[in-house]
Amino acid sequence: MPDSALKTQLKRMTAWDSTPALSEDEIDALLAAFSKTDANDVAPGEDDWVETYNLRAAAAEGWRWKAAKASSSVSTDLDGDRLSSNQLFEHCNRMIGVYSRSGTSVSVTAAASE
Repeated sequence: MPDSALKTQLKRMTAWDSTPALSEDEIDALLAAFSKTDANDVAPGEDDWVETYNLRAAAAEGWRWKAAKASSSVSTDLDGDRLSSNQLFEHCNRMIGVYSRSGTSVSVTAAASE
């Protein structure tokens, strides 16, 4: 199971519970897809692997998933605020750009247990 702090960070980066929402399973799948070899050159799944993820790439992919969900939505009224489906789709695509910018990937490693 992913480190809870890293999972929480990815949830924040993807606004996971905002429409269109991502599920816990989708967040876990993103972490699994963007797990990386750690600083000691231990690959994910191997003994002694220190959880290491490219959260920036995972967030960009999460926003792609949200954009895909938004592409089939219709305009809606959210507690009195009108949100059209194209605005939601455009927002998701802008967020993909935010996390896809720069040529460098950002890896985050779980803190060592004490």
